[in-house]
Amino acid sequence: MNIQMATASSSLSQTQKKMDTIANNIANVNTAGYKSREATFQNLLTRTYENQTGEATEPGRQTPENLRVGFGSKVGITSLRYEQGSAQETGRELDVMLEGENVYYRVQNGEDIHYTRDGSFEFQNENNALTLVTSSGNAVLDVNGNAITFATPPGKLSISDQGDIQAENGQTFQLSVAKINRPQSLVNEGGNEFSLNAADGNAVVSEEFKTRQGFLEMSNVDLTKQTTDMISTQRLLQFQSQAIKMADEMMGLANTIKR
Repeated sequence: MNIQMATASSSLSQTQKKMDTIANNIANVNTAGYKSREATFQNLLTRTYENQTGEATEPGRQTPENLRVGFGSKVGITSLRYEQGSAQETGRELDVMLEGENVYYRVQNGEDIHYTRDGSFEFQNENNALTLVTSSGNAVLDVNGNAITFATPPGKLSISDQGDIQAENGQTFQLSVAKINRPQSLVNEGGNEFSLNAADGNAVVSEEFKTRQGFLEMSNVDLTKQTTDMISTQRLLQFQSQAIKMADEMMGLANTIKR
């Protein structure tokens, strides 16, 4: 009964993590450029070294030495789903949709370089200069790694399919787009931005992309699938809660009989 309760309580906390992942996906179903995440489970295995090893201390042991089987399950990985989202026409000249596999805009966040698929850009006025920023207020970078800043009002902007920005006042820039070799190495930093775990992946300048001015890439969240997953996960939570309750009642009954 103790094993039953331990297994159910362990699985309960891990199932709640999956529910949190689903809830976050649903909450961002209308967020431009958002990439959904999917939590997957694995059996809980715990390796313990030099702990009661040998036939003398564990007679009849069948599993390998130094291997202990834990209780319940855990979230093994929360993988990023990087499929292209649907296109939504806005007609706004600072909305720029990015098309391409594993490509992201490079933006400046403090001292760090972040990556985003959200192309809903804005102008930020700093000392009479207009800097192109993301919806989070971080500067959008050009191919030289500098913030895209217009010294004078740019007037009408024209953005080509290859990310070339042509302002009415004659200034030109090119959006910096990076290809992430291993998308799963991206670390969610909030604000629809990612940092890159350099130990697991790297980013290279890419030309394998297309930009579309006046459009936004919407999230790739499949609301029908997320709703179905949410219902099944809720049932798992209910089952595990019921298992804990039953184990508690059985332990109470056993204690009553003992007395």
